[in-house]
Amino acid sequence: MSTNVRSYTDKQLLDFVKSSKDFKLIPENYWVLGVRSNEDENNKFDDKFYVFKGEKFIMVMSGTTNKGNGGTAVMECGWHYEVYLASDGVKVRHHRDKAPCLRQVKSIPYRRDYTNDLKTNPTTDIFTDIIHMNFHPASYDSKSNLIKTNIGGWSHGCQVWNDLKKGREFLKLFKDNGHTTYCLINEF
Repeated sequence: MSTNVRSYTDKQLLDFVKSSKDFKLIPENYWVLGVRSNEDENNKFDDKFYVFKGEKFIMVMSGTTNKGNGGTAVMECGWHYEVYLASDGVKVRHHRDKAPCLRQVKSIPYRRDYTNDLKTNPTTDIFTDIIHMNFHPASYDSKSNLIKTNIGGWSHGCQVWNDLKKGREFLKLFKDNGHTTYCLINEF
């Protein structure tokens, strides 16, 4: 599945995130780098999620970092250290008790967008609290191999992947990761 985000080398991505003002260090365990498309195509999965273990590239998959139709929360770009939890040592966390996910467990800065103009137009007010901006699939069907194309109601502020088969591979990587670091950047 193609997205609107251009392709990058591992080095380009790592150099960019290391140059960010809030960069502290590259985590040693698995972590996720989200790249938000500059196009912000309405109702489309036009962003990318890159998985690294330390500085080693592991995989990439498409998804969305924006709100879908009906959503209002838009996560701010930047390093969000250890904000997700995939496992509590017993079981994988679930989004709305229906789909395995990386669950938000710490505050993440975000803005609200109350417009219906089919673009992301966040307010200037920044909020920082836990509003369950989880990292989850675009389906509750845990066995589907679909690649969804339209966001619909699947993101009200969450980070959502649309390749369901690849998403299951993704979750396996994070099952015993404990707290997971997430970094979100704009396309550059």
